[in-house]
Amino acid sequence: MPVEVDRERRQWVVVEAAVDLILEGGLEAVSFRTLARKLGCSTTAISHYFADKEAVMRATYHHAASRAALRRDQAQSSGRANPLTALEEILPLGPLQRDDWVVWMCFWTSALFNPALAAEHRKRTHQTREGIEARLLAVGHSAEQAGPLSQSVLTTLYGIAVQALFDPERWTAEVQQATLRRALQGLDTVK
Repeated sequence: MPVEVDRERRQWVVVEAAVDLILEGGLEAVSFRTLARKLGCSTTAISHYFADKEAVMRATYHHAASRAALRRDQAQSSGRANPLTALEEILPLGPLQRDDWVVWMCFWTSALFNPALAAEHRKRTHQTREGIEARLLAVGHSAEQAGPLSQSVLTTLYGIAVQALFDPERWTAEVQQATLRRALQGLDTVK
């Protein structure tokens, strides 16, 4: 009798291994061979779940983005954050968020030279900006205001995160949050 395999679970395990490899050495550290070595399996086992390295990379990028979106949405739905301050969950405030940003930064650099990754980055950035725009609309901004403001908020988030990655001693979680709150100050009340 054949053993039943949870395909999604196996793909998740491979993606988590890819994240670990990226955190250790960037995108170049990921190959079917290094994944197999890390997981203690054959490269055939990896290729059973992913057609090629590009598929692993897309799934890994998607995984990091999905984790961040889940944290943000949980913060907002918990009632402990208003729609705008829930955006703090995107920042590299702790180890998981920092790991996500390191993964994204590696992909962003590669996306400069890889049209498929560039398209994925544009798609994710567009989705994030739309999410911010929806939050601005939720606190009473008009559609005319929310569009340009969402781009400014996204740019602020990216700027804070990049600074925090390269200068973590100065850009502590508290400094990141305070900087974002200053940038957002009044957006939830001033229309």
